[in-house]
Amino acid sequence: MEIEEIETDVLVAGSGVGGIMAAYRAQAAGARVVLLGGSGGASSRISSMNTALDYCDEDVASRVFDDMFRAGGYLNDPAVVSAFARRIGPETRHLADLGVPFAREDGRLARRQATGSTWTRAVYSMGLVGVDISRVLMEILTRADSGTTVVGGALLVNLDVADGHVAGGLSFSPRDDRWLRIRARSVVLATGGAGQIFDKTTNPRGSRGTGYALALEAGATLTGMEFVSFEPFVSTFPEDVKGDDLPTTVLREGAKLRNGRGDEFLDTREAPTKDIICRAMVREVREGRGTASGSVYYDIREMDPAVVDRYVQIKEALRSRHLVSTEAQIEVMPAQHFLMGGIQIDGDAAADVPGLFAVGEVAGGAHGAHRLAAGGGMEVVAGGAVAGDGAARYALENPHRHTPASAEPMPDHLGQRLSAEDAALMQRIKTALQEGCGILRTGDQLAASVGAIEEVLDTVSHSGNPFIRRSALVALAIAVSSQLREESRGDHFREDFPRRDDSTWMARINTSLHEGGLRFSKNPIFGVGSGAADERRPVVVAAGS
Repeated sequence: MEIEEIETDVLVAGSGVGGIMAAYRAQAAGARVVLLGGSGGASSRISSMNTALDYCDEDVASRVFDDMFRAGGYLNDPAVVSAFARRIGPETRHLADLGVPFAREDGRLARRQATGSTWTRAVYSMGLVGVDISRVLMEILTRADSGTTVVGGALLVNLDVADGHVAGGLSFSPRDDRWLRIRARSVVLATGGAGQIFDKTTNPRGSRGTGYALALEAGATLTGMEFVSFEPFVSTFPEDVKGDDLPTTVLREGAKLRNGRGDEFLDTREAPTKDIICRAMVREVREGRGTASGSVYYDIREMDPAVVDRYVQIKEALRSRHLVSTEAQIEVMPAQHFLMGGIQIDGDAAADVPGLFAVGEVAGGAHGAHRLAAGGGMEVVAGGAVAGDGAARYALENPHRHTPASAEPMPDHLGQRLSAEDAALMQRIKTALQEGCGILRTGDQLAASVGAIEEVLDTVSHSGNPFIRRSALVALAIAVSSQLREESRGDHFREDFPRRDDSTWMARINTSLHEGGLRFSKNPIFGVGSGAADERRPVVVAAGS
């Protein structure tokens, strides 16, 4: 099997908005860039993004910081949030100058108030702003003189590490059965999330958590993996058109939430955060007030049709159901959407392994316990810019090329379809997370999930599919972190510990991979969160390492 070799300064894995932004900023800083385009992730579906444009006293970076920090239960990394909040305004203006077609009102960029924000911070376009940003930047990156080589369809299979430094990686392109070893001085992981290890998700098919596992294998730390966000409004009925994810910003523009009896069950005037909305929806159905399909109604009948027309996701859903907005009550329930946890980064988007950077859902620290609506767009644009700058600076300041210990290709496991045995193992992981790490959690459910995932790891630890093993590692990080946090905060809600406990749990749970398996440590912040639970840390869970 022939493996081509490429040398570059910066390798970016993932072509969603975060990866494209990182590549754009790295090449603008003078670095040679290779962009692997095989994992676009979910960012193309971004409909709006919070920003700070200095139009008024509320429209400033410090207010963005405050909203994010409060929503995150104060577990966000202040350095990361501060860096992104400062960067998002200038990057928004720059994207507008490049031609991204943001909606405008009275000569300024138009704004929406996203769920959980205290002000109308979110910019948007008349389509999907993630698609618009990607299109504009990719036109620049694919020019002959851009300094960026785009490898379409290529997936990062392994990270190369030498002398404790990341030194590039091995990639595979299923499109043309092409193997590439990219020798790079720095790597940006922009590989997206892990939604496909849950049973019901809004994430695309490739979101199986590979980036998290690659980082663990390279020696990096994950943080906050217990915090799993669910998108509230995912259509459930009829069967042939289910799965549309619908915006939450409409709750400030006349939409209502109703149960199966037609009653409103949540006051949405104060723009509650998504975690509150999801819990209310689940309880309404659990207590017998759902629809016949076990859902609730997303009621837009009272919305101004001209306002509805500004939401491309709603228009698509109405078209597929042959409805007009004044007649539309769409049955919805939550589905897994986003992991707040991920690779621990600093204010430069750098991981704790030299040469490794991360952006987007695979990175942890920006959102703490809960991500605001329109916060994902803000993160990939600002975080991508920060990561691109940081990776370029590291590469150009560290010209010595490390010789990596080459990882072996894994061609037998790169087919488009899983074997029946592997598919069954994957389903066991999905079921375990769905049943234990959902919107409402208990210790007993979490213990059962941990046990089931450990059994999968035991099965694949030596001779099984390495990609199933990686998915199981990420699933175990989520389940054990959730089991350890005996409180409720943000998107982590324990029915057996329903209150927030700052005296013991103003702390982050970090995950790393050691010879004995996954190691979990509790790390107090702000000088608190160091209660008696520390006596049980660190914890090592066997992971077939």
